[in-house]
Amino acid sequence: MRRAARGGLRAVRPRDEEKEAPAGDDLSERLARAESQAREWERRFRQHDAHLAVLERERQKLSAIVNHADAAFLVFDASFRLVWANSLFSQRYGGGEVEPKDREAVAPLRIAPAIGSECSVVLGGAEHSATCPVHRAFASGNVAHSEMKFLVGGRERDIYATAMPIRSTSGAVEEALVMLQDVSDLEVLRRSQADLRASEERFRSIFENTSAGMAAVGLDGTLLQVNPAFCRFLGMEESELSGRDLADITHPDDRLSARRLFASDPGAAPTASLTEMRYIRKDGSTAWGLTSATRLRDAAGRPSCAVALVQDVEERKQTEEALRRSEEQLRQSQKIEAIGRLAGGVAHDFNNLLTVITGRCALLLRRPEGAGPVRSEIEVIRDTAERAATLTRQLLAFSRKQMLVPRVVDVNTIVAEMEPMLRRLIGEDLRLASSLRPDLGRVRVDPGQLEQIIMNLAINARDAMPHGGRLTIDTDNEILTADSHFNDVQVVPGRYVLLAVTDTGIGMDAATRARIFEPFFTTKAPGTGTGLGLSTVYGIVKQSGGYIFVESEPNQGAIFKIYLPRVDGSAEQDQTSAPDDIAPRGTGTILLVEDEEVVRNLTREILEHVGYTVLSASGAAEARALCQSHDGPIQLLLADVVMPEMGGRELAMALAPLRPEMRVLYMSGYTDNAAILHGVAESGSAFLQKPFTPAGLAHKVREVLDGRPA
Repeated sequence: MRRAARGGLRAVRPRDEEKEAPAGDDLSERLARAESQAREWERRFRQHDAHLAVLERERQKLSAIVNHADAAFLVFDASFRLVWANSLFSQRYGGGEVEPKDREAVAPLRIAPAIGSECSVVLGGAEHSATCPVHRAFASGNVAHSEMKFLVGGRERDIYATAMPIRSTSGAVEEALVMLQDVSDLEVLRRSQADLRASEERFRSIFENTSAGMAAVGLDGTLLQVNPAFCRFLGMEESELSGRDLADITHPDDRLSARRLFASDPGAAPTASLTEMRYIRKDGSTAWGLTSATRLRDAAGRPSCAVALVQDVEERKQTEEALRRSEEQLRQSQKIEAIGRLAGGVAHDFNNLLTVITGRCALLLRRPEGAGPVRSEIEVIRDTAERAATLTRQLLAFSRKQMLVPRVVDVNTIVAEMEPMLRRLIGEDLRLASSLRPDLGRVRVDPGQLEQIIMNLAINARDAMPHGGRLTIDTDNEILTADSHFNDVQVVPGRYVLLAVTDTGIGMDAATRARIFEPFFTTKAPGTGTGLGLSTVYGIVKQSGGYIFVESEPNQGAIFKIYLPRVDGSAEQDQTSAPDDIAPRGTGTILLVEDEEVVRNLTREILEHVGYTVLSASGAAEARALCQSHDGPIQLLLADVVMPEMGGRELAMALAPLRPEMRVLYMSGYTDNAAILHGVAESGSAFLQKPFTPAGLAHKVREVLDGRPA
């Protein structure tokens, strides 16, 4: 076992005298929290989708303004050539040359030129370059305006040209956007300007206030513009991001995905892609972002840039990881439960057989013929059956289906009493040491099961130290709080007694630690271990309402730490009878109810042999009939806990009105019904574990009839 840490984990929990909660409750609570977090993320993603829908509607509005507003839009590059024009340009002004009203005052407007024509061809002759709004916008870097009068469609129209410079990230003017407005009707102009301003304000508001990060990414991967949400996501200022390469803030393992996401295929239409990728924050930490990239093209069909929307999904990723671990724990729990049911069922049936084998052996050894040459053979059969009984107890402890008989005990006393046996068990090449806290609290456990825990851990430590070493057993008082976590296991706050077993052996790696409590898992050579030792310890600890954790690294030894709930009160003394091979005699009538015929016959024979009158029944109906027909008193009901028609506890309650003076003694190999198990234990009724010997049965019956603690 691994040595317990002596610090931290301090908080007081009220006295715990409640029923032990089923082992899966804490797991169900964690799964419920994980499902709640998943629903919260679903709500957030719906909100994110709503934001995207708003952005798409705004894009469509801007597109509608450019293509359907009462204005022509043109884009000229740095060589003063036309690279893009909206549909209204050709619809309204198309159809050859339009003569100005005053040729000397205004250059002719040439309409419907091919994309790539110079502004001198589109807007006027070269001699007018000084007054050309395109030239002025490039020269000054500011918005340039120009007013012209033209005859369009035989009517004189006032044309107002506005040239707006478009700058690159370096600040140089790369393009000029020219808006041609027919201002003959000023009301149309005012409406268009108002609509444009409103659309720009809406887009700007969405860009600045959306919870999703947004960034414009150039063809070379340069960040052209970022919104505040993107800055918050990375913990940086806008000035730290603008002009920076996208690869600088992308996790190295995700840079290839980022390049593919933002790459432009010259033959493809504008499209949007979606992926999850990691970004590098200013502090060096990584954050997951759900990234959507929309690739845009200019009027000539050439890639221009990409717009990225980034949703912070770090919390969701953590939730998914926690859910994955919970699901893995659930699968492991279900696997153990399935094997446990099988093991428990086998052990139950096997215990009935062992009861007959050990009982018949004991009876044979007491007969005259049992003293002859066959005595040694009978003893071999008995000893083999007892070894088999030990194995079934391990199976029952692992499956947590063993009927425990807990009492308040002092762990220090049990450890001290076991030391001589442990020294013989581990051998002379290992040193055994103990550090027991003098004022150690008490725990309520089955003493025999606690001894098995210590013995199994000592054997495990011995096998981990083939070349010698040191085995240490420590005890201490501990207080665990709601913040106490061990390997993602949430503990119930309160007072605990710590039992720690430490060895200096070969240790374990993470893969072994993850499976150490699995049934039938062993790292020992074939034939040297059953794989049930530690799984049995785990089952006993959980059935006793405690926790077990392991700390180990390769070649660093191991520490097994067991936390058992601390209780108030003094240790209860073990009530022992006469030596087990001497069966006390008695008188009285016993109602025996057992569904297994061979067990029923053996039990009846043992009880009759020591002086009792036995009324034998195979089930509840027969037992009730015997109870009603028997004239004399019935001192004791001896019933199996689990039977086909009615369990032993239900039978005792049904017969109580008929025989209120009748005492009750239960027997069983195990019960897989927790309600029945707890009902027997909590009622204070006596219990006899199968398999039992004739003397053991006689002692237990005598204890119950004499009114001694059972």
